[in-house]
Amino acid sequence: MMTNIEEIKTASLFDQIGHAFIAKAVAEFYRRAFLDVMIGHFFYKSDIEHITQQQILFASAMFGGPTSYQGLPLKAAHKPFLIRPVHFNRRQVLMRETLVDLALAPELCDAWLAAEEQFRPIIINHS
Repeated sequence: MMTNIEEIKTASLFDQIGHAFIAKAVAEFYRRAFLDVMIGHFFYKSDIEHITQQQILFASAMFGGPTSYQGLPLKAAHKPFLIRPVHFNRRQVLMRETLVDLALAPELCDAWLAAEEQFRPIIINHS
């Protein structure tokens, strides 16, 4: 039988954050991203609902949830865009602001952003 401390240590990020919060945070992040002066142009003519739903699935799966992301591979999805480090940095700033504004615990904010940081080399266009 596990103690409470062992359960906390082995709980997935998905279990710690919860699906409802992930969905709320992703929706709010994309609302902000679509309006942002630095990265909003990447979403011109995009379907915010579709992108939001895909990202909820992606984030939930990335954090160890029971969902499965069925969208395009990340490299293929981002290849048409000239995404530079400054754009990815801005994305991370917007996500942190969103998570803080929604009152996610600081250590969970850091964990969320660290999980996304691993995709930086895939998303940034090096051509």
